[in-house]
Amino acid sequence: MDDIRQTTIAFSGILTREEFDEAVAATGWFRRLRWLIVVAAVLMAALSLRPSAHGGPVNAGLLTLALVYGVLGLFLPPLLAGRMFRADQATGEKQAVVDDAGFVVSRGSEELMRVPWRTLYRSYETERVYVVTGRLGWKTSLLIVPKRLLTGSGETELMGVLLETRVRRSKSRRTQGR
Repeated sequence: MDDIRQTTIAFSGILTREEFDEAVAATGWFRRLRWLIVVAAVLMAALSLRPSAHGGPVNAGLLTLALVYGVLGLFLPPLLAGRMFRADQATGEKQAVVDDAGFVVSRGSEELMRVPWRTLYRSYETERVYVVTGRLGWKTSLLIVPKRLLTGSGETELMGVLLETRVRRSKSRRTQGR
C-alpha cells in the first residue's frame, strides 16, 4: 500500500468483560478517579481534626463525610466500570469501520457514533486490545478494538500502524507488556 492512511479496516462483534477491564486499566481512568476521591477524603479528615469554633476537638460531620468519601473511593470505580460495560452490552453487536476519516461505529443500519481522527488524542495497545481515547463534544470517548475481531490478513498489525500514524501513543508501562 502506498499510504497507510488510505487503509480501511472493518470489523464487528461484542466486547468481552476481560477486554473491557484491560482497556480501562490501560487508560488509568478509574485509578485517577480513585486517587482523587482518596485525596479529598484525607483533606476532609485533616480539616475535621482542626478545633471547631465552639471549642470541640473534632468536627464529626466532616469526619463522617471523609469516611463516606473513603468508602466511595473503594467501591465507586468498580461500580462505574460495571455499569459502563453493561451499557455497552445492552446495545448488542456493533460494526466498526476505521478509515481516513476516523472511526464509525454502528449497529445494523443505525450509526451510533462517528469519531474523526482530529478528536482522538491517545492510543494504547495491550495484549488483547487497542484502546483510543478522545473527545466527542463534551464527552470523553473510549474506543476499544479487540484484536480477536481483526480477522483479516495482517489487520492487527495494520491497525497498530494506522493508530501510530494518526494518534499519539501512550508511553505507559502498563501497556508495554503486549
